Amino acid sequence: MKTYIKIIFGLFFIFASCDEDILEVSSTTQISSETFWQTESDVRLGLNGIYNRFSALEQNYIYFDVMSDNAYNNYPWEGYKAIADGTHDASGPGAISWIWADCFRGIGRANVLLENIETMDGLNSDFKNSTMGEALFFRAFFYFTLTDFYGGVPLILESPKLEHGQLPRDSKEVVITQVLADLNAAAALLPENQSEVGKITKGAAKALKSRVLLYNSRWGEAATAAQEVMGMGYSLFPNYRDLFREVNENNKEVIFDAQYISPEQGNFMELYLGSYTIGGWSSVVPLQNMVDEYEMIDGNSIDESILFDPSNPYENRDPRLKQTISVPGATLNGIVNHVGEFGGFCFKKYTEYDEFDVVSATPYPTQSGLNAIIIRYAEILLTYAEAKNEASGPDATVYAAINEIRARPSVNMPPLPSGLTKEEMRQAIRHERRVELLLEGTRYSDIRRWGIAEDVLNGLTDAGGTRVFNPSRDYLFPIPSGEFDIEGTKLEQNPGY
Repeated sequence: MKTYIKIIFGLFFIFASCDEDILEVSSTTQISSETFWQTESDVRLGLNGIYNRFSALEQNYIYFDVMSDNAYNNYPWEGYKAIADGTHDASGPGAISWIWADCFRGIGRANVLLENIETMDGLNSDFKNSTMGEALFFRAFFYFTLTDFYGGVPLILESPKLEHGQLPRDSKEVVITQVLADLNAAAALLPENQSEVGKITKGAAKALKSRVLLYNSRWGEAATAAQEVMGMGYSLFPNYRDLFREVNENNKEVIFDAQYISPEQGNFMELYLGSYTIGGWSSVVPLQNMVDEYEMIDGNSIDESILFDPSNPYENRDPRLKQTISVPGATLNGIVNHVGEFGGFCFKKYTEYDEFDVVSATPYPTQSGLNAIIIRYAEILLTYAEAKNEASGPDATVYAAINEIRARPSVNMPPLPSGLTKEEMRQAIRHERRVELLLEGTRYSDIRRWGIAEDVLNGLTDAGGTRVFNPSRDYLFPIPSGEFDIEGTKLEQNPGY
């Protein structure tokens, strides 16, 4: 049995501080399931364990873009580059097993909490309801993530047992049905506002529901779910660049994020993204293909606009380009052309640095307290626009949703032209999702759910060579090879692996 299976199916794995590989049940430093689940403090510790598993999974979600046509991963050992290249298999790279294991760890922790809290007396009813709602939300989140990457998986709704290692896969449809049931139940239990910053709210449950429905092409339901969130008081933050700075965390646009506190519980996003010339790793860098996606300020593509000057290609562009990406020739902390070694670009989004002349360069922090935004109001507008367009065509509400994003004060792009066909609007929405949500973990899922992954990836060149996407297998990850080492397993591998 693999080590992580011991974590998943052990009796005591719910604590944020407890990631030991093997449970020592006789140790006086451990707490058994018989002596735990007695007080509100116990419940809070169990809930923190679920949040901890979520944060461990999501601090790497910027790497999801390197598997798409948005970005490139400079370092193969970081666990994603081989997927982008199409050379991955069931044994690796690391992301193949990390995502699977982290999700099932989170599911196990949620199931333990849900099972035990039901039998506890004396808990404040509001606290109990909110805690159950948060656990249901996270169980749904982890299962949804599994279906997105692997398809159908074993559906487990009870505390972990050793025999769960022999369960067969349930269909994706069965798992998604449970995901939606959990999110509906969570929304009914959760408050609209939490007293503790960063905790899951009713809006987060409804927002995730809209994403689940969208990703599963349930257009009418997705539009309705998104519209519900649109009526909950969220709004766009006026400055796109500043939306992703630590000083502006938890603003009215953010619906659901992973909370980090530096340096004790920071993430490594700024270090991964930052220019290598001032102490970053440049692990994830934009592709030229992505840079070319940004329109000119007249709303036309670089191929169509009379404003485009090949000798000055980054001027008169959608302002989100320079608010997201540092381009060749830019000055960063007093260094000109600071990113030329890796294709001339690096990301500014999710870093604190801008293009201003500072004589003394300050290195990127090894850990950042900047939160990773998982769902924000702009995505809800995009979800509504796509779902409504697919369900009934480009009516005035579809235009309004997209144009609201384009009219953000720091962006101020022209509205979409009137009279678009359904297909033309579809392409406009797909463009807007790619530009607006860059580095937010959606593009790889988008190109697969739209069925265009082979079209945009095959033949795409980057610093490592030419991408290959095999449509007969690569729309899903393989089930990690270690799962098939479990005695008596009934799992079946995905096609092509």
